[in-house]
Amino acid sequence: MAGKPAFIHVTPFLGVTAMEVALAFYRDVLGFTVHVDYGGYAYIERERVGFRLLALDIGALNPPGCSHAYIDVTDADGCFAGYEARLRNLPPDRWAPPRDQPYGQREFWVRDPDGNLITFGQGIGENAGQRNDDRRG
Repeated sequence: MAGKPAFIHVTPFLGVTAMEVALAFYRDVLGFTVHVDYGGYAYIERERVGFRLLALDIGALNPPGCSHAYIDVTDADGCFAGYEARLRNLPPDRWAPPRDQPYGQREFWVRDPDGNLITFGQGIGENAGQRNDDRRG
């Protein structure tokens, strides 16, 4: 194999019970674009973040609702502000506003209709430079 392999990005699978409900949530609440909707499989993307949604039975080895994905953002407060009006329409146990964490992240989280946890975070303090999109290699 010549040269380095070209990693592009990670696209986690999220198990869902009802594809149309999940697609509506990711599209209408979180602003993702649906690129593929093929029965029990869908691919959604927003900017450089993608997820693969897979319709699964509750009894599956990795059942719907057991996934957790972390999305690094440049401005957690600004990102939350863009979502806040839509999040307020969800039950209060399905989201939380931004908070500074002791491990140097400012984060907020959202649970999809199946309970999959999506955390949005930004490095703060000594962690502020942890994510630099100009970094290559």
